[in-house]
Amino acid sequence: MSLQTLANIAEIFGALLVITGVFFGLMEVRHYRQQRQETATMEVMRAFQSLDFNRALRMIMDYEQECQRCREDTMPQELQDAAMLVSTTLEAVGLMVFQRIVPFRLVQQLMGGTIQASWRVLQPQAAWLREKLCRPSIHEWFQWLAERLDEHPEYRDEVGAYTKYGNWKPETSPRKKHET
Repeated sequence: MSLQTLANIAEIFGALLVITGVFFGLMEVRHYRQQRQETATMEVMRAFQSLDFNRALRMIMDYEQECQRCREDTMPQELQDAAMLVSTTLEAVGLMVFQRIVPFRLVQQLMGGTIQASWRVLQPQAAWLREKLCRPSIHEWFQWLAERLDEHPEYRDEVGAYTKYGNWKPETSPRKKHET
């Protein structure tokens, strides 16, 4: 074999290694993005399931009439704290949906109606705070998320999961696949 042939083989081998490296690099980037989305999704679910968030949410829904006035000087401190917790949590969720870190569909399925109801109750408070502090950006992502949920009824589930997915079956375990 000539030196030129060896050089050509080495060049082809090097090109294949580069292509393989790029392929694996792209696969790792894709895997990282998926992992980041899954982690963010779990964090959103944890936030929705926290005891403090649920207490705050229940309090806001219980005090809906009082919240309609939404002036800090007339709202009990406990209700102000609850409104802030719910608003800032949903603010973060709205931004994560916008950045496509957390899927819109998942947020809709998990808490869509509750987010819309919370915004309906807390909107007067947000408007009052924006005016008082001259900051139109207060709770902007919470509002954005509630409006997107209103805008996209195609994502709304009109039938409960218990009916819609009543025929669902768990995946077959790998062991059983090999045994059959």
